[in-house]
Amino acid sequence: MLTFSSYAKINWTLEVLGRRPDGYHELRTVLQMVDLADTLRFTPLERGIIIECDHPDVPTDERNLVWKAASLLLERAGEERGVRISITKRIPTAAGLGGGSSNAAVTLLALLQLWKIDLPWPELVKIAGRIGADVPFFLIGGTCLGVGRGDEVYPLAGVDARYLLLLNPGILVPTREVYARLPPELTNQTGVVKMPLSLELAYETVRRNDLPAGHGDAPEGAGREGSGRSFPAGLLRNDLESSVLPFHPTLAAAKVRLPDLGATAALMSGSGSTVFAIFDNDQVRRRAAATLLAEGWWVAPVRTISRNEYIDQIRLQPDPA
Repeated sequence: MLTFSSYAKINWTLEVLGRRPDGYHELRTVLQMVDLADTLRFTPLERGIIIECDHPDVPTDERNLVWKAASLLLERAGEERGVRISITKRIPTAAGLGGGSSNAAVTLLALLQLWKIDLPWPELVKIAGRIGADVPFFLIGGTCLGVGRGDEVYPLAGVDARYLLLLNPGILVPTREVYARLPPELTNQTGVVKMPLSLELAYETVRRNDLPAGHGDAPEGAGREGSGRSFPAGLLRNDLESSVLPFHPTLAAAKVRLPDLGATAALMSGSGSTVFAIFDNDQVRRRAAATLLAEGWWVAPVRTISRNEYIDQIRLQPDPA
């Protein structure tokens, strides 16, 4: 058996740069891994994919991104293998925290070892992108820039934030509806500027570094990062708030109220419905969390996870049992 922690993410920024010819939206986002995590356990089987989960709202069939990840690797392996994947959920579902995408990326990394598949980095990234837009980020971790649909990922210098608080009202915010409600000034932009360097080109032009998966050659930036620094509060931005907060006044009110509880800044993560708040110290954060918890909010104190820390933690070791 192999056990992995599967971490959540927040978005320091999320800009909508216009609508793409393929119908998706061109995005520019700064993604950040945080230490709220699900736990995934992988047990080898002779054949078949079996998924178990302790959360009643999480599907355990082909609708689950974990199943899709395992299926694509099984197809790539070209021979019959199997796995039982048990998921212990702590990341809220459909909350803008990337829980499903993180689970899928962790599944790719775990099964590479469990099934002894040697996969080049560019091919691994392509498989991740087929599963979902956020999945490539969770192969790298730390702090990254995402462009395109958010699936073209560039490692950045790490951000260090030790006193974050996540809060969620337990409401479902369908991503499709969020993008459908975007104002014309965001969707009708022209002359969208793409990053000139793709992950494939980066792979061809930089040397190999210390990569989480330990398979194939990878962009140097995908390896270890420098020391972290704080993210400027004045640069926080999420264009999707314009199509979420007006329709969910409870969420909007919470974001406005957080500074009164001592937060230095607050922002919705992804397409919602989670808001994260930044605090200067743990004492103020604890008081805010206690107040919100008493009012019925789901809250979770978190900190950022650096790429270095993620690399160290995902070097898989068999469970002693």
